[in-house]
Amino acid sequence: MSKKDLAQLKYQKVKDYVLSHIERQEFSKDDRIPSESEFSKLLDVSSITVRKALTDLVNEGVIYRIRGKGSFVASQTVASEKTSNLVAFVISGIEMYDSSYLQIMRGVQSFLGKHGCKLIIEFVENDFEQERQLILNLIQTELRGLLIYSSDPNAAKSYLGEIRKKSIPFVMLDRSPSGYPVNVVTCNNHDGAYEAVEYMIRQGHERIGFAAYDFHLTPEVERYNGYCNAMSNASLPTPKELLFPERELDYAALSRRIQDGELTALFCANDKRALEVLEQLAVRGIQIPEQLSLMGFDDFESSKFARVALSTVKQYFEVLGYESAKLLFEITVGSSYGNKKVMLPTSLVIRDTVKPL
Repeated sequence: MSKKDLAQLKYQKVKDYVLSHIERQEFSKDDRIPSESEFSKLLDVSSITVRKALTDLVNEGVIYRIRGKGSFVASQTVASEKTSNLVAFVISGIEMYDSSYLQIMRGVQSFLGKHGCKLIIEFVENDFEQERQLILNLIQTELRGLLIYSSDPNAAKSYLGEIRKKSIPFVMLDRSPSGYPVNVVTCNNHDGAYEAVEYMIRQGHERIGFAAYDFHLTPEVERYNGYCNAMSNASLPTPKELLFPERELDYAALSRRIQDGELTALFCANDKRALEVLEQLAVRGIQIPEQLSLMGFDDFESSKFARVALSTVKQYFEVLGYESAKLLFEITVGSSYGNKKVMLPTSLVIRDTVKPL
């Protein structure tokens, strides 16, 4: 017998044990069944095999799981609640800039479609109170779970507690509240920024600035930290006059620093800021990359078609959506325990806005 056939037999052994005990009424509605470790010892099977069998029984509505308590035989009502196939995705406080958010939605739909889930997407434009009210309304309905792309994750603490009271699984995308543990999927912002700044340093640049866009968001803070660490490890200073944390950037002052040689390269916290810098400096007669090397972060589709093709850090938006939906699904079937922060890799994309000094 092959290893695959043997594994299938052991998997079926676990399922048959549960189903036969329910049929003989040795397990009644809402009774707790053995834990994974108990099943492993009882039936001499691996914990991985047990977990797979129990996950399938959850999906079939035979049992349900309560985090920290175990697995239980599902009553008809509980089974109905646990097998709701509706997932809500709330996208708040962002512009539909380029195709990145469409890619995220495509990734979410790609995973959920494989698992028989329906997706509803709710957009909120730059209005946190509307975001909060929408979330509070949604959790009154029957949902399998929530995906949240918040405009202000720290303010979102005001409704995250209410979601937890309702025991509705949720995953945050891209950004999360500081000091408040949640399930979140994001990219490796720190290392992506570090790699970008390190590349510019290798090109001979020492006077490298940092320009934020929404500096209250955790991804931009992490990118700033990556910038600082790359500079520090190269024994390079980060003087205050080369840091631009505000949304409104003083382009006249920026142009003067470039012309005076105080600034030779600029790392921007996202492509939107970098593309704006590219246009504004062109109006003021600053040539890129001859007078300033420029680097972004995100790799929007339009970045390659900019006035000067933008060098940037690529994050994989479709994978972000897919992995967020996957993590939400794992939470709802009880195969994920504790809060997880999933970090996705980035890659450096070198085009025409960076040149050796």
